[in-house]
Amino acid sequence: MAGIGLQDERGFNQIFAPVGSTPFRASRRYGWFIAEAQRIGARRILELGCGTGEASACVAAGVEAEVVAVDISETFLERARATHVLPNLRFEKLDLLGDDVGRLGQFDLVFGNGILHHLVVRLNDVLRALHALSNPGGGLAFIEPNFLNPYCAFIFGTRVGRRFAKLEPDEMAFTPGELRQALPKAGWRDVQVTTRDFLLPGMPTGLTRPILAIEPALEATMLTRWLAQSHFISARA
Repeated sequence: MAGIGLQDERGFNQIFAPVGSTPFRASRRYGWFIAEAQRIGARRILELGCGTGEASACVAAGVEAEVVAVDISETFLERARATHVLPNLRFEKLDLLGDDVGRLGQFDLVFGNGILHHLVVRLNDVLRALHALSNPGGGLAFIEPNFLNPYCAFIFGTRVGRRFAKLEPDEMAFTPGELRQALPKAGWRDVQVTTRDFLLPGMPTGLTRPILAIEPALEATMLTRWLAQSHFISARA
């Protein structure tokens, strides 16, 4: 597992240190968010749980849209504001379920990288709040851990794994079926949950190329696709 890059005020491990496979893994995820924004022609974009701002900065650099990135941690936001300065990007402290989110306006795309599994206890409320912030036909794009992946099953499903990963008490990975049921209940349509990505964070750099070589074959068949590490989730408001 990748080392701790930065902890929030509560002491949980939330940011992976940029070692081994982590930077490449992150960059291709950010590329998917950019592609989703371009696909729907987004002009205003919201990132939920932006952390230290790497994803939002990459998206802002890749699109002409305004990007608003929010998080509940001032520790993370201070790092984000100091590190990423772009004319179409701003960072805001926001509790989606506790603050006046209406002040941010409406968005054409809401996205997040590994944030919904921190909010699983109130997932329906979160998804409804994001829907309320979306323009008609607006998009949703999230990447979340797959509980069926052996690594994720260990991290999220065992006491030893949860302690090792310093997980929050309510943090939990998803099965694809859970996501396919939750999003329509919250008003989202055209829900797509695609399970892929066999490149774990923090893997030795020398293993990256061999994994990338076999990854397409693993993702192409149902016999192995379900073992992938992440769910790539998209929907429309």
